[in-house]
Amino acid sequence: MILLKKLTLAAALIASTGVAAVVRVALAQDVKPATSITGDIGYVSASGNTNLTTLSIGEKVAHTNGRWVLSQLGAYVYGETNAKESANQLRLAGRADFAVRPRLGVFGGASYERNTHAGFTSRIDEIAGLLWKAVVAARDSLQVEAGGVFTQEADVDGTRPSYPSARAAANYKHVFTKTAYFQELAEYVPNLQTSGSYRVNSESALVAPVSAHVGVKMSHIVRYNSRPPVKFGSTDRVLTMGVQLSF
Repeated sequence: MILLKKLTLAAALIASTGVAAVVRVALAQDVKPATSITGDIGYVSASGNTNLTTLSIGEKVAHTNGRWVLSQLGAYVYGETNAKESANQLRLAGRADFAVRPRLGVFGGASYERNTHAGFTSRIDEIAGLLWKAVVAARDSLQVEAGGVFTQEADVDGTRPSYPSARAAANYKHVFTKTAYFQELAEYVPNLQTSGSYRVNSESALVAPVSAHVGVKMSHIVRYNSRPPVKFGSTDRVLTMGVQLSF
């Protein structure tokens, strides 16, 4: 009799474990791959005492299957003041995120940047680290990251510095409605080879919808370098207002 009870209990445990495994597989299969595409464009033209022309273009593509997130972005800003080039910035980046736990993950990626008006013809950053979703709520989310960066740079004066850095970053988003939101990105990158050398990058963005796929976007980007190339300033700011397309 005791043996029968033990066999019955064992069979129940095996059955419940099998059901749980099936449920987990079913839930994993319910997470359907999704792709999002976003494009931004802004244009300013002024004439009179000052002739000013500015064009900004940006795009981002992200694909996820539930655990992996693959993203790619590009941004370009061109400006002329009194028929003379005053801005010419290009940035391209790719990144892969993998969820180890629901709120914990790892990431790796690389970016390319060109900005001769800031003193460099190319800057390649290779990043890797850990991410933690500190806040996951209906209207608010906050993701923090920590890791490292290896930078390879080519400056306009012919020098080619390369150096490792640490990296700390945060990404906060508040959703007003399904298509209206405020987002703040911040990044701190201290050089591990040169004391007192660091970079701080931030982007603030506010998006208000016009229709299901069209919105008005205002963004403010700040890029600070405590040790810029010789004869160049430490801070670049870009304030843009334009149209955002999302699919």
